[in-house]
Amino acid sequence: MVVLIGLDLLGGILTNATNSAKRRYHRQAPGARRARLLFVGAHVLHLAAVGLLVLGGDRGWTLGNTALLLSAAVVVEFTPVHLKRPAAMAGYSAAAVVNLFWLPVPSALAWFATLFFLKLLVCHLVPEAPLERRRDV
Repeated sequence: MVVLIGLDLLGGILTNATNSAKRRYHRQAPGARRARLLFVGAHVLHLAAVGLLVLGGDRGWTLGNTALLLSAAVVVEFTPVHLKRPAAMAGYSAAAVVNLFWLPVPSALAWFATLFFLKLLVCHLVPEAPLERRRDV
């Protein structure tokens, strides 16, 4: 189960970090914001699976990370576009520190929270930045 969760996280990080995924999730469409928040909210199931099944029913860890995820996601989503990346990095950093000091897990699972919050806060909720190709002169 842990291997599958790890593979899902790595695939999600790589997929959500692409410009095409960012264009899709951040398009100007009715309900796009709601869809992004529902996508993040659905990942509470990942937290529940890890906390309750892998960590032997650790409700404190599950509820703490759920609160971190949902509050940071709402902050990022409702932050002006030019501040979304720093807001996402602040939420990501806060989650990393909280998980290191107040919601510890066995060392074999220390990677989980870092990758989980990277995928959702930084890769998924931050829109595409305009890219300009350099012209060789």
